[in-house]
Amino acid sequence: MILTVYTSMGTVLQNKVSKIYLDALDGGRTLLPKHVDFVSALGASIVSYEDLNHQRYFMACHSGIVVKKGENVTMTVQGALVRDNLDDLQQAVVAEFKENEEQRKELNTAMARLELGLIRGFNQMKGQSYGGL
Repeated sequence: MILTVYTSMGTVLQNKVSKIYLDALDGGRTLLPKHVDFVSALGASIVSYEDLNHQRYFMACHSGIVVKKGENVTMTVQGALVRDNLDDLQQAVVAEFKENEEQRKELNTAMARLELGLIRGFNQMKGQSYGGL
């Protein structure tokens, strides 16, 4: 099978694999080369897969969709991190979470400044349109 994983940033993964384990919103699945075609929604979860040498890899993914058609398995997710062991994946997820949290805080600060500037601007226009009364 060919596993391809896309995010909004581009292609995260495109490998030939022998087996895929995933938890879809409607239950767990093991996909094998002759598995029936299907489509399912994914929540935030850990997906694992084995390459043709039976080396196992792990991918943390944010919600998305998985489509299996013939030999092609395509996942489109909001975010994905791939590692060859769970310990490394856990560390990467924690680091990514901290980075996203810091970015969220910076964005909230910038939005608060913009809102405050907008309110001040409206108050100044209001004072000018009524002759300062």
